[in-house]
Amino acid sequence: QLAALPLPPTALEPVTADAALVALGEALFFDPLLSGNKDVACASCHHPAFGTSDGLSLSLGVGAVGRGPARGDGDHPPFIARHATSLFNLGDPMVATLFWDGRIALGPDGLSTPAGLDPVPGVTTPLAAQALFPLLDRAEMRGQPGDLAVDGSPNELAALPDDDPQAIWAGIMARLQAVPAYEPLLIAAAPGLAQDDRRIDLVANAIGAYQAVTYSFTDTPWDRWLRGDASALGDDSKLGARLFFGAAGCGECHSGALLSDEEFHGTAVPQLGPGTPDAAPFDFGREHTSGDPAHRFQFRTPPLRNVALSPPYMHDGSLPDLQTVVRHYGEPRATVQDYDPSWLHPDLVDTVQLDPEHVAALLAALDPAIPLDDEGGLLVGLSNLRAFLLALTDPAAVDLAATVPASVPSGLPVP
Repeated sequence: QLAALPLPPTALEPVTADAALVALGEALFFDPLLSGNKDVACASCHHPAFGTSDGLSLSLGVGAVGRGPARGDGDHPPFIARHATSLFNLGDPMVATLFWDGRIALGPDGLSTPAGLDPVPGVTTPLAAQALFPLLDRAEMRGQPGDLAVDGSPNELAALPDDDPQAIWAGIMARLQAVPAYEPLLIAAAPGLAQDDRRIDLVANAIGAYQAVTYSFTDTPWDRWLRGDASALGDDSKLGARLFFGAAGCGECHSGALLSDEEFHGTAVPQLGPGTPDAAPFDFGREHTSGDPAHRFQFRTPPLRNVALSPPYMHDGSLPDLQTVVRHYGEPRATVQDYDPSWLHPDLVDTVQLDPEHVAALLAALDPAIPLDDEGGLLVGLSNLRAFLLALTDPAAVDLAATVPASVPSGLPVP
């Protein structure tokens, strides 16, 4: 019986949005026109074929070609500091923080973002706000001064100053409105709004609406069980749920219907990659946003809906599969001290930070709720925990090929 455990009180409910706004958002999500060199779209790092991530430990932006892990083949640009999160159910009204370090947060004073508080009037959801900031990042989408776009035209977005996000967003709007095929989509999504009055909030809200609706999956075996279908979960999944919400303590952070407390925790995962500019070669996580050294190495608790579809895992993609993740939480000290990087992309193997001083710092920042050694039976119940995590997969989310459009208004190749 699971009734005595602190389970989410209800199943997730589907998210809805205006159909015309969603249609515009679909085009924008897959259109490389939004990137400076016209070679990267939102879908490049959040592709339906890879569980709305990219299958890489760390993402690749401007200059990379192909889909998913193939973007790391041959010559490729430098890796970006963090793993591309999946997009499942991020449009749910319960979601208030986004990015691994919580750079986007909806609080009592409004939307806090890297560009300040509510920098774009009309953008009211975290998911819509999130869409604005990869557009500004030179490595992710904008490119470098002097770059030429794939069609040979100058990259005018890269020539704009970094400290003027409004100018960059205005430049993107000018690009879109110069494409005749976008005009009917823009008119349908914002009827009565004159061309001169269209702003980047329309782009943000459309991309947010598209993601919220398209990647809203609420018919997992877990949801069906929560709605009263006693046959929806097998015995192994039920045992896994008992362990997850009980002795193992996973539910202390992975709580609520989304299985995330939306907070930030130190989990002592090995660090790899270039690190963030303020802390390279390390990534200080939440401290990057808060400025508080007490938040060093803390990262946002990711929701676990459809988690099985988007490996690898953690903020830097350092853990390859769910079994390794569960083992890590059973013995985090063993993971970080004896980490085997051989499965990583060859260019990342030598970037793993395993010196004793850094390992000690990671372990010192480990959340007190996570024991250093297996005290919750995670390793004993490994197969049951994995069965429960698999029960968080909606069958409709497994194959999303039908969500990829054949073309986009700009005529550029669809990722």
